[in-house]
Amino acid sequence: MNLAIDIGNTQIKFGLFKKDEPDCRQAGPVAVYAGEDALDEILSKHEIKNAIISKTGANESIENKLKQKDIQAVILSSKLKMPITVLYKTPETLGADRIAGSVAANFLYHDKNILKIDFGTCITYDFINAKSEYLGGAIAPGMMMRFKSLHNYTAKLPLVDPMQFTTFELTGTDTATSILSGVVNGIKEEVTGIIKQYDSRFGNLTVVATGGDMLLFATLLNCEIFARPNLVLEGLNRILNYNLE
Repeated sequence: MNLAIDIGNTQIKFGLFKKDEPDCRQAGPVAVYAGEDALDEILSKHEIKNAIISKTGANESIENKLKQKDIQAVILSSKLKMPITVLYKTPETLGADRIAGSVAANFLYHDKNILKIDFGTCITYDFINAKSEYLGGAIAPGMMMRFKSLHNYTAKLPLVDPMQFTTFELTGTDTATSILSGVVNGIKEEVTGIIKQYDSRFGNLTVVATGGDMLLFATLLNCEIFARPNLVLEGLNRILNYNLE
């Protein structure tokens, strides 16, 4: 088994994979676990031969537990071999989650122009062309970051919890729903506009979405989007296999 570990800003995810095969591009992880404590269960139930770690956040205990089991983990960095060509001017500053997700999207939808959107702590946009070249993208504040900034940088605006709402009307009828409209509908229009710009410039665009807020916005956007909740884990596994070949 391969173990892919994504240490993000807000959570830790583990993905268990069998060896990737070229004809199984749509296959995802065998199992997905969340939370640091899940590693003990994984190591007790499964024989892990290879592991890879993506570190957006910091966590040394995970690496220590793997070492105790004599599992040498590959740390994702710009120095690893990549199955795509990275044309980013500063690859050493490129977020691990961004490159891993881009590798997975390219593997799943090969020979296509791809815009990968990650609806996470930040909303990140990454573009990979049909020649498997990663060109770059954009970074914007994520949904909760926008709600928190409105609350933290004003004197009277409340912190709105979007999970308490089932509809997102364009016209807010009180302060809370006005904030809700501004953030959720604002992101919707932002994402729609960026998708249109990429499609206009490059054509034949495939849009792949992931991240914690993916399901919300995938239902709100009026365009075809391929939702892959475990895209980063899939990309990590692909990078691991590529470096083991």
